[in-house]
Amino acid sequence: MGRLDGKIAIVTGAGSGLGRAAASRFAAEGALVACVDIDGEGAQETVTAMGEQGLVVIADVTSEADAERMVAETIDHFGPPTVLYANAGIGGRGAAAEVDLETWQAVLAVNLTGVWLSAKSCLPAMIEAGGGSIINQGSITALVGFSNSAAYSASKGGVISLTRQMAVDYAPHNVRVNAICPGVIETPLLRRSWALAQGVEESEVDDLLAEHWHPQIPMARLGQVDEIAAMAVYLASDEAAWTTGSILTVDGGQTAM
Repeated sequence: MGRLDGKIAIVTGAGSGLGRAAASRFAAEGALVACVDIDGEGAQETVTAMGEQGLVVIADVTSEADAERMVAETIDHFGPPTVLYANAGIGGRGAAAEVDLETWQAVLAVNLTGVWLSAKSCLPAMIEAGGGSIINQGSITALVGFSNSAAYSASKGGVISLTRQMAVDYAPHNVRVNAICPGVIETPLLRRSWALAQGVEESEVDDLLAEHWHPQIPMARLGQVDEIAAMAVYLASDEAAWTTGSILTVDGGQTAM
């Protein structure tokens, strides 16, 4: 039997990267998965690979109406959600005195308010179903100082605090709430952004990434999306039945240095 047989999951930001990897692993482990993304084409590509176990939901997690609709569509198609992976997020560069207000507000809207709205919309149905697992996407930038990431770090720090607070509030309802804090993960977005910043082709970026990041990571390599998805599967599964309020780093040892 699959580790997630009988689970109904919502994964936000499922159209690419970490969200796509997690949604795919959830389906492979037996879950029915609502793949939520503002990019409908990306979400459809994710669902196409999983067949009838997947559902495309086009939604903006910063919209309360969209968050409520993603839950309603999931219930109509599969039933009440028992797993939420609030993964959708965006980046944002700039130190505190340099980042502009528009960037600050946009990053917090997606990375923090979007996580809260996703949980707020899921919780009533999850509680009525008898409980479940909420997995929030944090970052090691919430745990240690990273340069030029004021808005991003603040948003992920908020996710950590929100995770612990919700874990306490909803434990009596059999809802577990945990956060994954990835380190530097090799995603298409990372490769594109580094290629753009360095003025090179994506095919030339491997050596630059290795030169910059490997000395900062004890395991001397970047993480892979499937390694974050594996942690998400554990937290979604009944194997994690006594795990709540936890902040789990998956970072090759970077925050241990």
